[in-house]
Amino acid sequence: MKTPDFLSGSEQSTRPESLYRPHPGEILARRCLSKSNLKQVEAAALIGISTKHLSRLINGHVNVGVDLARKLEACTKISAQAWLHYQTQFDLYRTAKLDKSPVLLSA
Repeated sequence: MKTPDFLSGSEQSTRPESLYRPHPGEILARRCLSKSNLKQVEAAALIGISTKHLSRLINGHVNVGVDLARKLEACTKISAQAWLHYQTQFDLYRTAKLDKSPVLLSA
């Protein structure tokens, strides 16, 4: 099956893989929490998660899944799809960096 001309002739419109993609927790801290006067305990209560869970999210130790994305959407007015997109982009960036590391073991 031949690829249509409009697909094969178009330029790539995505950002380069090497460009840094922040963890969703970093985005939450920068775009939402830094602009409010809420303490971490208050923000966690609004989101519906524990303070420890929020801390781990902000520090990049917790991934955003569907449930957490819905909770973040309700508090931040940023769609759940956007939160999941941020997580996917971060995961792709992180794994691309791993794929380019030198191979230490050989068969």
